[in-house]
Amino acid sequence: MPGHATERDRHLDSILYSMIGNMTVPVSGEKLAQDLGISHSRVARLINKLRGEGVEILGEPFSGFRLTRLPDVLIPELVIERLHTKTMGRNLFHLWEVDSTNAFAGGLLSSDDSVGHGTTVVAERQTSGRGRRGRHWFSDSFVGLYVSIVLKPDVSANLAPLLTLGAALAAHDSIERTTGLQVDIKWPNDLLVGRKKVCGILSEMHAELDQVRSMVVGVGINVNHSEMPEELREIGSSLRLESGRPHSRIEILVDFLTAFEKIYDRFVSKGPVSITEPWTELSSFAHGRKVKVHDGVRQIEGTTEGLNALGALRIRQDDGRVEEVYSGDVVHWE
Repeated sequence: MPGHATERDRHLDSILYSMIGNMTVPVSGEKLAQDLGISHSRVARLINKLRGEGVEILGEPFSGFRLTRLPDVLIPELVIERLHTKTMGRNLFHLWEVDSTNAFAGGLLSSDDSVGHGTTVVAERQTSGRGRRGRHWFSDSFVGLYVSIVLKPDVSANLAPLLTLGAALAAHDSIERTTGLQVDIKWPNDLLVGRKKVCGILSEMHAELDQVRSMVVGVGINVNHSEMPEELREIGSSLRLESGRPHSRIEILVDFLTAFEKIYDRFVSKGPVSITEPWTELSSFAHGRKVKVHDGVRQIEGTTEGLNALGALRIRQDDGRVEEVYSGDVVHWE
């Protein structure tokens, strides 16, 4: 069950948060054990686990433990105290390692249908991160932002893809605000700096008949990678590589959750145009781009002519016909 999988994560978070609140004073192993209701030996093993994850901790159980450097770890206490949202991120699961945040969020929904709208899962490391169409997502430890959000929109299934575009809008705005970089949105949901991908989005929908029951929107952002794997260097990058400096993952996460909630609320009150219009304004792929799009069956070539009301990309082909593509990958663009 998902709850059991996070017991150690919660203990690690609690120990780290206690030390963050006492940066100048060592925290005794006895106090940590009492606060958590666990044994001294268990505390020692958890401290060693944190050290193994690269958290710099001085001291021993009897002399006390102290952080030597504030780590950029996404523990709930540090995130939630900065949030100004109503729902998104308020119920936050923080995992030190998981196969996939989307899979974990899906497991939460499967085991407990009462899991609320806005429930958020973040991880320091993914072992089986997924991109669109089953592709692997490179999920290096403690440098990326891997986040999945549970949504429960009262909409028909054909409107659900618009929320994926909405997540791309939120990520676009947050990255630009927090880093100063210029970001482009490649249809349907990749974020580029220059021609290199820094963020991808994967949404999974659960529907009954034509009504959405729930959605999980997963967002992966390459934040502080100092290098990319050789096979990805031509097509992928990170915010640190593009800006030349590291960035706070907590700051980006808080900004993203805030932005996404506002976009979601506008969508609920004003409908699809609240997403398609700003997407069209912000993406260079909306109008006048010569593209090749593969929809899983065939390749469509032509020039983009914006989005339709459901978020499909309109492509005018050489013979003048306009094709509306609802899903696919832009495999080439000029």
